[in-house]
Amino acid sequence: MKDFWEEQALRYGEDIAAVNFDPIEDQFGAALLEELVPNNVSVADLGCGNGRNLLALARGRLNGTFVGYDFAENMVRVAENARKRAGFQNVRFEQLDATTPTLPANAKNAFDVVIGKRVLINVKGSAKAEALKNIYDMLRPGGIYIMTECFIEPLNRINDIRTILQLECISVKPFNEYLTEEFLAEIKRRFVIERVMDIGSLYYFISRIFNAYLSDGKPDYFAPINKLASKLVLSGVRPIQGYAPEITHVLRKSQD
Repeated sequence: MKDFWEEQALRYGEDIAAVNFDPIEDQFGAALLEELVPNNVSVADLGCGNGRNLLALARGRLNGTFVGYDFAENMVRVAENARKRAGFQNVRFEQLDATTPTLPANAKNAFDVVIGKRVLINVKGSAKAEALKNIYDMLRPGGIYIMTECFIEPLNRINDIRTILQLECISVKPFNEYLTEEFLAEIKRRFVIERVMDIGSLYYFISRIFNAYLSDGKPDYFAPINKLASKLVLSGVRPIQGYAPEITHVLRKSQD
């Protein structure tokens, strides 16, 4: 898995393709972060990839401090080069595995906000709980973890409909392990769930079902129907829920 992400960084550099196979969908997470992350706070992006999201946040929050962590050395290098070119003094990038048994001293109780997009699906089994503990330990008392992860249940709903239409089911990539709704019990051991935000169901329903069917199972991410669905979502049109595997939870650190 690590080799895959190292290669992604070498191949795509700062491009969105390095960190997301669906560039249109990536806009939704970026829009949520703009809404959820305040100014004048310390922010860690765990699994920051090539640093796109963190640098975008820092651009509009000059009074905040930002640290991006990723386990792929090439991703960190790409992100740091982008930071230098942009001239940010309040951002830094470091190599760190989310499941490390020992956090660096300067990462403990250091952040008001930790953001993580598709971090936990890139670790398997008990390693998920280890990563959660590290995120908990990184946050200051009352800190917020903005968790954007993929859940298997919405993907199953999409696949049920694709089966009816005789479309091939969407499989989870071998290096991923999607979360289940049962895993929320583990999350609740350390965090209070303040908000659950499923903003992408309309887009997933249209792109993974309508677009796939109209394209004979070979859809283009940039097809006009996908762009229309994205425009509707970003305009606040969200008439359905439960079909977006990628869901954002706003979690507050429980008291020790």
